[in-house]
Amino acid sequence: MTTRRRFLVGLGVGSLSTALPAFAQQGVKTPKVGVLWHAGSAEEEKIPLGGLVEGFRNLGYVDGKNIVLEHRFPNEQPERFFSLAAELVQIEVDVLIAVTRQAAVAAQRATTTSSSSTSRPPRPSA
Repeated sequence: MTTRRRFLVGLGVGSLSTALPAFAQQGVKTPKVGVLWHAGSAEEEKIPLGGLVEGFRNLGYVDGKNIVLEHRFPNEQPERFFSLAAELVQIEVDVLIAVTRQAAVAAQRATTTSSSSTSRPPRPSA
């Protein structure tokens, strides 16, 4: 699980590396990051979600202070992936992180303007 946590932190931080300098120059708008998970709650995603938040914190970004993290949990229900991706686009997130392939497909359908990051979690070694 540690590998997955590091992967998600790297994904989130990498996604913002291009977006955050623009916010720093403006000095006004707080960046808003949407994260489309696969489970049904923050409790079910406790370890990777904690890793993502910790990774941002280590870089000086604190949720609610100088960055806003918008988490959505579709509970592995296909129709909810699409509706929650559309919801994140509607609230105008600056970056949309899709944690699973199904989330990535939903994010791609929902937007053509937000930056989105998609990837495959690393496979555990045998």
